[in-house]
Amino acid sequence: MISIVVARAKNGIIGNNNSMPWYYPEDLKHFRKITLDGTVLMGRKTFDSILQRNGQPLPRRQHLVVTRNPDFNYPGVEVIRDLKAFLEKEHQEEIFVIGGGEIYHQALPYASKLYITEIDREYDGDISFPEIDAKQFQLVEKNIKNELAFCLYERIEKC
Repeated sequence: MISIVVARAKNGIIGNNNSMPWYYPEDLKHFRKITLDGTVLMGRKTFDSILQRNGQPLPRRQHLVVTRNPDFNYPGVEVIRDLKAFLEKEHQEEIFVIGGGEIYHQALPYASKLYITEIDREYDGDISFPEIDAKQFQLVEKNIKNELAFCLYERIEKC
């Protein structure tokens, strides 16, 4: 199953200059709770930003990195060269797509769940989350904490 995990500002912004334009410890804890001991899929730039910020990959997670760079290699990381082929495969486990913008755009049609932290504030940025078709997803859970709303959307099954 493909799931998307993202935090987005009121104006749709999810990133600026290859990083998040905000810092919300509650959102980081929420992200950790969702993805811990799971598999995270991301683009190479997102992976690089995690390394830059943390000095290492996210602990206790299997990392899948999408890249066209034939020389990319990192210990313990599985490289995905063909994202579309990967997304079209049946996945028994939940794969958490964690960015960046182009990866979200390509993964959205395959996603069964969207874990979206809605930030009740606008931010400047250069990356936006793609538009969600409200006819395809329904809100099943929403928890509000200060200016953050932790939302879970599930794809509506067609009869």
